[in-house]
Amino acid sequence: MKSAYLPFIALAASLAMLIHSTGFASECRDGGQENCTLEPGQSLPVLDIREGGEISVTDNGIVRKPWNSKSLERKGKVQVVQYVAANRSAVRQSKPFARAFLEKRFSPEKLDATVIVNTADTIVFTKLYVANKLAKNKAKRQEVSFVIDDNGMGLQRWGMKQESFAIIVLDSRGKVLFARDGPLTENEIEIAIRLIENQFS
Repeated sequence: MKSAYLPFIALAASLAMLIHSTGFASECRDGGQENCTLEPGQSLPVLDIREGGEISVTDNGIVRKPWNSKSLERKGKVQVVQYVAANRSAVRQSKPFARAFLEKRFSPEKLDATVIVNTADTIVFTKLYVANKLAKNKAKRQEVSFVIDDNGMGLQRWGMKQESFAIIVLDSRGKVLFARDGPLTENEIEIAIRLIENQFS
């Protein structure tokens, strides 16, 4: 049976073919460190996306609605959030974690996944392509939330480094369990997966 979270890889691979590099803010970094400084037990800085928003599909086509990260706290589930920079480097960085995550086949009843794609510096054609690709994935995988960040608000609020991606794991209360900006080592991947598993034990 196919995993409900295949879009983590499928979406990234598709974006890599068309999207160019984007710039990043660095407010989340501490003293020039590469890692995001979100600490375990903290709540995420509130991210309010109004330009772009969460994708849904209706009989009338693609619908976008404003998305706010506070919604993650209200779901009462473990959350895995992937914020994807629209470039090839970010795609390569994300794959090892995505593979390990998919292998575990976590139940959508216990865990929610959110993919946020930053399209701030992309051309109009690419923005349309991304929206259509997300809509197709959403139609197949209702349990995954897909969000477009047209203004790169997540970069300013969560502070990823340039040409990167971030994985953030939240517990059922919306508190940070794990946060990493950029490529994960094998040990970091094991830690992140173990933290998720421990929430269900």
